[in-house]
Amino acid sequence: MAHKRLKGVRKARLSKIKVKTKHDKREDKSDRKKKKNAPVEAIVGEAPAPAEQEQGGGRKGPNQQGGRTMNKKEARAQASLEKMHRNLYSAGERILLVGEGNFSFTDALCKHLRSGAGVYATCLDSEAELRQKYPDAPACRKAFEALDGTCLTGVDATRLHKVKEFKGAFRKIVFNFPHMGGGEKDVDKSVAQHRQMLAAFFASAAKCLDPEHDAYVHVALKTGEPYKSWKVVQTAHAAAPELQLLTAVPFMASAWDGYAHRRTAGFSERHSLSGNEELAKGAKVFVFKKRKQSGDDESE
Repeated sequence: MAHKRLKGVRKARLSKIKVKTKHDKREDKSDRKKKKNAPVEAIVGEAPAPAEQEQGGGRKGPNQQGGRTMNKKEARAQASLEKMHRNLYSAGERILLVGEGNFSFTDALCKHLRSGAGVYATCLDSEAELRQKYPDAPACRKAFEALDGTCLTGVDATRLHKVKEFKGAFRKIVFNFPHMGGGEKDVDKSVAQHRQMLAAFFASAAKCLDPEHDAYVHVALKTGEPYKSWKVVQTAHAAAPELQLLTAVPFMASAWDGYAHRRTAGFSERHSLSGNEELAKGAKVFVFKKRKQSGDDESE
């Protein structure tokens, strides 16, 4: 017989189904009543601690997007965008960064280039204002200055050409997230003010680009309003016709180790978001190119 081949294997035993009596049914009804009135924790047990909870199929790790763990395809796409952003910069170029806040982008850039030689980071704030608004600025500054980077305070991004040493000196000029920080409530007035500020910046920056090489101006802006209404491309072309839009790439905060976005008004635990949460809706780097020209007009 077939069952003889299963020698040594215990036969499965079927458990008997117990038929409920009237007494059993009364007990079940009583138990259900007790469970209904019992607290949730007594029935399902305590909820796991947040650190033990998983979202999107796994714990939070380096490959995160929108609060969930990315799959391999998404991780490759993000890595590609990060590389695209980093590749905008090369070692050996003279780069001017304006309107810096806590200097964390400058620090990350110098680390990426493995040198700060030729990197000039500037901000409009004075030394005292800088320390008051951005408590983390001194550490960032110390780090990139140790890599031979240069830091200058009190520099107006709309009057760069007034600095004699800046005229015709740079291959790249970078203005990440320009904002006046005035808190203007009138939206139309605020838009007009920011267009005016950007126009003055483009006109001044164009005079500080190296005339002997192709040179570039980078402006990073958040997506959506009111930034869309600033019309950065049209503003650049009107203020400095020699600047032509080359491309626009996503601003990838994750591409820069240690970068922490900061508002123009400064950082506050009460009013500012930690990390780079304010960039969660997306941001772009607009890249404008000024071609190498002979006999460039460098007059003011």
